[in-house]
Amino acid sequence: MTALQTPVTRYGKRLGLFSALLSCFVFLPATALAISSSTEDDSISQQNVAKLIAQLGDTKYAIRESATQQLRLIADHAIDQLLDAANQSNDLETALRAQWILETVSLIGPDDPPEVAELLKNFSSRSLSQQISALSRLIRLEENAGVKPLARLIRTNRSASTSYLAALILLQEWRPGDPYWPHLVAHVPDELATSQRPAALLINSLIDFSQVADDPENKLDTKKDAFNNLESAVEQFLELIPFHAQTFGGNTTTREVSDLAREIVVRCHARAAIQAGFPDRGVAVAKELFDLIGVDSEKNQLATADILFWAAHSGLANLVEHLPESLQATIENQVITLYAAARCEQSNGNEILADEMAQRAFALGSDKTNEQMLAAVRLDHWGLVDWADREYRRVITAPNLSAQQIIPFSIQWAELLNDFDRCEAASTVLQDVLTGSHGAVKNIRVMDSLGYSKEALTARQKFFLSRADKEKSNRKSERQALDKALDEYPEEIDTLIAYYHFPGLSPTDKERIVGLIKGALKKLQLRIDREPDAPNPYNEYAWLVANTEGDLLRATRYSKRSLELDFDSASFLDTLAHCYAAADNANEAIRCQVVALRKDPGSHTIQKNLQKFLSMQK
Repeated sequence: MTALQTPVTRYGKRLGLFSALLSCFVFLPATALAISSSTEDDSISQQNVAKLIAQLGDTKYAIRESATQQLRLIADHAIDQLLDAANQSNDLETALRAQWILETVSLIGPDDPPEVAELLKNFSSRSLSQQISALSRLIRLEENAGVKPLARLIRTNRSASTSYLAALILLQEWRPGDPYWPHLVAHVPDELATSQRPAALLINSLIDFSQVADDPENKLDTKKDAFNNLESAVEQFLELIPFHAQTFGGNTTTREVSDLAREIVVRCHARAAIQAGFPDRGVAVAKELFDLIGVDSEKNQLATADILFWAAHSGLANLVEHLPESLQATIENQVITLYAAARCEQSNGNEILADEMAQRAFALGSDKTNEQMLAAVRLDHWGLVDWADREYRRVITAPNLSAQQIIPFSIQWAELLNDFDRCEAASTVLQDVLTGSHGAVKNIRVMDSLGYSKEALTARQKFFLSRADKEKSNRKSERQALDKALDEYPEEIDTLIAYYHFPGLSPTDKERIVGLIKGALKKLQLRIDREPDAPNPYNEYAWLVANTEGDLLRATRYSKRSLELDFDSASFLDTLAHCYAAADNANEAIRCQVVALRKDPGSHTIQKNLQKFLSMQK
């Protein structure tokens, strides 16, 4: 996705956009070193392992040493018993030797690709943030190369916290009917083997349930049995959750890590109940989310709103009818929570009630500019374009806002309208930025101070006009608008892409556009060389190549680099998906796009692109 399409612009990140709580969870604390080993000797019996572990505490040194060395050689087959010995043995010598064996087994498997080896190299000696970053990135490696190592962590890491964290990272990837989930977890059960750790049991039961629930041929009783097994695993997982007295600072408040972990599990559990055909059970489970957000309405109104919006999109919109009494005042008296409740009613088919509630929310913010801004941005993120449009319009006309505030907000508003194909309106918004109420000269001066380019914004405005003309099938006006955009700013990326694919171009015109594309790529390369840690130039280079022509391998590499610098950005994931699609790799394109949509659920463009990539598989 190009910089100016949705979440990230070439002018910088969208102002005021609050990160989704769960997307931040990959940065929760984890401890200790994960371990793994492999052996081809499947004949090793539990009895022999048990005997060797018992010898770890023998009174004779030679026997203890011999048992230790033998267990090191078969550690992969002895992991479960070694973990029990390390964590539960009453004999100190046995426990210490079991711990030592676990800590000396290589984290990197013999079949792991170089990318995994690089992420996990010297893992134990890294800082906590570096360790967490490595674990988080495993799930995003191409061809699911990091999934087996992540599953290995669940089974083999002596730290219960690390095992749980790895499971939670996997858990967040599942959605009912997710087209990529079966590919993602295809080899996880083999890696988890017969582990009885709570984290392993939960992931295995979820995989089993998803296989049953996604098959329309399976009867309700079959789904019920799989769901009951999942519920048992959930109960055990939550009962033994290991994050004691650890806190995580989010955008709104500091919370217990255990609460965040429970939130992830509860959401998964509730979704599963809906897919299994038990809506009442799903609502009952989802109600637990309200117990995890605290009582400070000022700090937690956004969390409450996000729960309701999530419910509306998860088949749990009836949750709005089961609000705790303690939250009733928050829902009715806070702009953003009332909007979220309205979204639930909308999902329930109660359009009249939803509109009435949205109108009340709008009235609540009549003299509260900060709440108006929050509402506009959040409604934008949720894809509620009509309500967001109304809030944006009110914000930019607020008498107490400066041009420094209005200009970025207007740009963000225009991109929302463009995302929903309201291109003429988007053009008008940008035109007002260029020649609007604060005066053209003053606005240009402010744009410069904020790092915005008047030429680039003008070109963007003309591009929006070209899209409006295209919708009207006015090819002549469309091309004229594209020409004006390139005259103003020849590096306007989406304009170059649109012109490249314009039907009926003469060889001369095509050659001209290809020349401009090459020129734009050269300038982007100069930016990359000058600012190697800035993600936007990498993304823009990749986006342009993926949608036109050029070095696709370099573009894909640059796209991955942008995601290293801005992890799990929806816009950047969309770009990487297009790189894979350009290389005819539909599976990876779908994988990236599914995650992109999860990060930006309201993006109309990302939704359309996912459907396009899914059609590539047919």
